[in-house]
Amino acid sequence: MAEIVAFVGPTLPRAEIPDGVRALPPVAQGDVARLVALPPSRRPGWIAIVDGVYERVPAVWHKEILWALSEGIWVGGAASMGALRAAELVPYGMAGVGAVYAAAVSGELVDDDEVAVAHLGPEDGYRPVSAAMVDIRAALAAAAAEGLISQEQRAALTAAAKRLHYPDRRWPALVREAPALEGRGPGQGRGVKADDARELLRLALTRPEPPPVTWHLEQTEQWRAARPAPGAPDLPPGRLAALFDGLRRDGSYPDLERAATLRLLAARHYPRPSGPALAEWVARVRSHVPAADLADLDDLRLGELAADQAALVAACAEAEPGLPGAILDVLRIRGQYAEHLEQYPGEGADP
Repeated sequence: MAEIVAFVGPTLPRAEIPDGVRALPPVAQGDVARLVALPPSRRPGWIAIVDGVYERVPAVWHKEILWALSEGIWVGGAASMGALRAAELVPYGMAGVGAVYAAAVSGELVDDDEVAVAHLGPEDGYRPVSAAMVDIRAALAAAAAEGLISQEQRAALTAAAKRLHYPDRRWPALVREAPALEGRGPGQGRGVKADDARELLRLALTRPEPPPVTWHLEQTEQWRAARPAPGAPDLPPGRLAALFDGLRRDGSYPDLERAATLRLLAARHYPRPSGPALAEWVARVRSHVPAADLADLDDLRLGELAADQAALVAACAEAEPGLPGAILDVLRIRGQYAEHLEQYPGEGADP
């Protein structure tokens, strides 16, 4: 069965990602398109978008989400970047859930910085180091409703936080102004955004049917140039061209091309493992392949690599009985059969 994948970062700790959902880092431009470009048998069937990147890295395109929807993949969003994209693309079938999504759809939330946070990297679990404005608003409103602060304080603190650039919005600064707020602030796994993210993941786990596609995805020149082709490589085009030019110059390319063709055919026609069997193959690949050669692969791509290797091994095992005759045919096609028979006559060869 097709996978459920979720782009999650600072909103929820990895420990809260439920079984049955493959967690990926915050979504960036091209990430959804690369999933759609996988062969149909390897594409996810459900994509949940919670967190995303922007500013220093381009944000996920609307067009790549539309491409996923046009290919029959369910896409849902909530809490952060996912809520913003869902509010914009709900007419085209993207699902949105939660309070942040509802505020974006209604027009109550208009600034992207309302959901933005500064956070650490993957080695630290994407832990946030600032608080999202939507979570600050909700926490201050709850504190005022409980009588911990006055409505005037709530309004003043909300306005003060909003004036700050999003990386500078930190709950301890508000506590200094109103000590009653101690211990009441948002954080990773706490707050409106976290609640919305959990709701989205629960929905994705029900494996909802994708909506019918009643619109046409316009194939603009910009989109055709940017969209990855099926089975697209992991390297940028310029870097890929330089590598392949070098392989052609040193004579490596023909053998690699034949090996890659066999690999593609095996992945297409032989069973690819999943679940515990796939985990075993991933461990096998990690133990046999230098870490530097796997460093640019995320968990999804590493799983694909391991599954393809399993299919290749299965294909080779099935082909083994017929290999002697096939090798002779290859020598004939290459014009090397007679030459090699003469070169390696062997003991007991016919006179």
